[in-house]
Amino acid sequence: MKLNLKKYSVVSLFCLLICVSTVQAQVATIPFENDNLMFIKVKVNDHSELLNFVFDTGASTIVLDEAVAQKLGVTSDYQQSTEGAAGSETYNIALSQKLHIQDITLANAHMVLVDLSRLSKRGNQKIDGIVGANIMQQFVTRLNFDDNAIELYKSINDIANVNEYKALPALLDFANIPQIQLEFTLENDQKFSGNFLFDSGANMTFLLNTPFVNKQKIESIIGKTIENKAESLTTSSTFKIGKVTNVKLAKFEFGEMPIDLSKSESGVMASDEYAGILGVKIINRFNTILDYKNKKIYFKPNNTYTNEFEFPLSGISIEKEAKKIQISNVIKDTEAFAKGIRKGDELVSIDGKKMSNIKAYRELLKQKNKKIELVLKDKNGSAKTVIITLKRLI
Repeated sequence: MKLNLKKYSVVSLFCLLICVSTVQAQVATIPFENDNLMFIKVKVNDHSELLNFVFDTGASTIVLDEAVAQKLGVTSDYQQSTEGAAGSETYNIALSQKLHIQDITLANAHMVLVDLSRLSKRGNQKIDGIVGANIMQQFVTRLNFDDNAIELYKSINDIANVNEYKALPALLDFANIPQIQLEFTLENDQKFSGNFLFDSGANMTFLLNTPFVNKQKIESIIGKTIENKAESLTTSSTFKIGKVTNVKLAKFEFGEMPIDLSKSESGVMASDEYAGILGVKIINRFNTILDYKNKKIYFKPNNTYTNEFEFPLSGISIEKEAKKIQISNVIKDTEAFAKGIRKGDELVSIDGKKMSNIKAYRELLKQKNKKIELVLKDKNGSAKTVIITLKRLI
């Protein structure tokens, strides 16, 4: 997950200790709330409290928020240094924990204890934890975005109408995160292809890792780009946004969309073991089946398959800080930056609408070619009114 992930735009955990859980086997249908990420309800150990976990195909191990761990009495057994989304990071590991999802129990589960508050700021919901591979290793997992449900099966043969899906081979040679092949075309008609990590926690279409960008000289041929920042679990990284004119995933084909170009010099986005990361803005256009045992991912377009891809329009990013919505980043060389909007400004209203729902504000920032009025307060509490036009930046 960019957890970026850019994972929400959030980046994922990779190369962490992967536990082999014992599962009290039972097929289940787990409802999720689709809020860019997939939120499911989970219990930890013998506690009855339902926690808000993100189901993330890019999470190689279970993650629990440090504050939640302290509240539940989950303590670290040791520390481990590993390569995170944007560089080397040190994590606290709690061994032999239990995770309950409906009637399914993941026992002897190792949990990484991390402060998830910075990721929670990006949305309306608090993130208590993250889970992914620990489930997918035990079950054949169908992600049903039409019904907002994660369906778990003992075997691919237990799923009806599998013949309606397109099966693709999936590599599992990097932190047990599946990889699939993607082909894309730039504006100058040059085509490229490579293997991409299948990461539903990465809030993007897809990202090209730094070695791929450098080797193929992507920046010199992709055309106009803009620079932005992303948040991982504990660090931030800089990347560029460009566009491609065509993307192919097996027999499925998409038109133009924005993509991210990594500038990270360490971490998973600096790896040369794969081309990059496939994110949720493409993944959620399919209902997919992940079959770890047979190393396959099955794809079937869902109701959002033909929707246009969203391009950056405003040049600003927002996050929730306590009860306030504030500016978390402003892209330079944009109207918003030129008119004085800065990181840390509080967003008071857009076109007279005052809201506490960050998602609602983001929807107002997606009105292409519309002039909008933003009322803000700077760090000193001084109010300012800025009018910008929402237009494609690339």
